[in-house]
Amino acid sequence: MFDADSVSDDQLQRSHGAARLAFANRDNRNSIVERYASAPVRILTPSVQGGIPEAVLANTSGGIAGGDTSHVDILVAQNAQALVTGQAAEKIYRSIDMPASIRTVIKIEDGSTLEYLPQESILFDGAKLNRAVNISLGARSCLLLSEMFVLGRWAMNEDFTRGIFLDRWSIDVAGQPIWREGLRIEGGLSSLSSSLGFANARALATIFYAGANAAEVLGLARDVIGPMGGATIVRGMLVVRMLGNEAGMLKQQLSEIISIIRAAALGRPAEVPRVWRC
Repeated sequence: MFDADSVSDDQLQRSHGAARLAFANRDNRNSIVERYASAPVRILTPSVQGGIPEAVLANTSGGIAGGDTSHVDILVAQNAQALVTGQAAEKIYRSIDMPASIRTVIKIEDGSTLEYLPQESILFDGAKLNRAVNISLGARSCLLLSEMFVLGRWAMNEDFTRGIFLDRWSIDVAGQPIWREGLRIEGGLSSLSSSLGFANARALATIFYAGANAAEVLGLARDVIGPMGGATIVRGMLVVRMLGNEAGMLKQQLSEIISIIRAAALGRPAEVPRVWRC
């Protein structure tokens, strides 16, 4: 039988994946101009749809364990458009000792648009994760970003009774800070069940839309948000937050709101990325 306590740190396998993507508009054609990935991260590039290049991030190791690191760097050059998504749900496994670390850095230059729509992440019971997301936009840039976290494996009737999730966000527009946030979730704490906390919800989702027409889609988002969610405008950016008692239903609601924003604000098809539907 495997005894985690008897394994020293230097015997544990760690993965240190990275991805770097750059998009540009050359001769009125959007394209990927730089693509780099180190295992276990892989970048897939399906055929261009509607003139917008798509990059799909995949983890060939099947998930992230304690001590693993992942760094994603995305640049969207001036007047370019791009879509970045994820191949499947990201699994954050139970940590034996050290936390896993994920860092995402996004730069969207003036006049550019990025849709960053990864699929959900699942925190296994006992998972430890430190994550940092740093985003900078130009004054006339657009960002549509979504994320979803699931606490515990629902199919296994597993709750998040142990572990910790530390999350830090910064979003700047034209060099000015518009969003700073820190979140700390500890497994088993009363805040997960309190009505002033997560009210026993086992999944949480967020949408950010930064663009000149953000206020125009606020009402559309509010029309479809359920009772455990809300939407507001913060310094010109649309912020949607939702909780759910069932991961599948929350992802369906998240998909609906993303589709509405894509169509109303960006003139895209009213649908989520194709890989979400596979």
